[in-house]
Amino acid sequence: MLEKYFSKNQSKLLEYIIAAKKEGRTDLPSIQELSEKLEMSVPTLREQIEALKVLGILEARPRHGLQIKPFNFSEGLKQNAIVAVCVDMKYFFQFSDFRDRVEMEWFIPAVENLLDSDINQLFNFIESAKEKLKGNPIQIPHNEHKELHLSIYSRLDNLFVIGVLNTYWDLYELVGMNLYTDLDYQNEVWSYHEKIVQKIKQRDYVKSRELLNDHMKLIYKR
Repeated sequence: MLEKYFSKNQSKLLEYIIAAKKEGRTDLPSIQELSEKLEMSVPTLREQIEALKVLGILEARPRHGLQIKPFNFSEGLKQNAIVAVCVDMKYFFQFSDFRDRVEMEWFIPAVENLLDSDINQLFNFIESAKEKLKGNPIQIPHNEHKELHLSIYSRLDNLFVIGVLNTYWDLYELVGMNLYTDLDYQNEVWSYHEKIVQKIKQRDYVKSRELLNDHMKLIYKR
């Protein structure tokens, strides 16, 4: 089945990894042992392992050998998206629009699962951002911005949604959207964030989602 999408050698390695994953195993044998099991030369196996490292499927840890990583949809997606954005900035805005639609669609299922401690953490991000914007010198609260948005979806059990959202923030940083913007813009952004989180706390998810939609339009004013 996999050979339709991957090379023969890569399919053999992936099939072994899938079987191990289904059994709940994360450790892989040594490269020599794996080479014998898969009837694949060591140089060819190393080449396939490196390809799967790039895709975020495998990692080599000191004293632990080869490990199967938890599924992370953003790894493979990110590689392709970065190349596209480097070719033409329009792809960033296309991905941004895609991410906006994903966030909007999954917002209510995500916030319904948030705990009180999660909501308190959202308010902490807002307070930290305000302090940075009042500081001397002023600091752009990019990390707070990123973590606030990702934290809203942190209880959502959807590998693909989380992968899209994480990839968006990698692209956001790649194109420099995390760098200087005027203070009025930042204050408007964080005013929206505060209102969104207040409505989440009040369980007014529909109004909170409306505010999120308005907030997302701000990026196109820059």
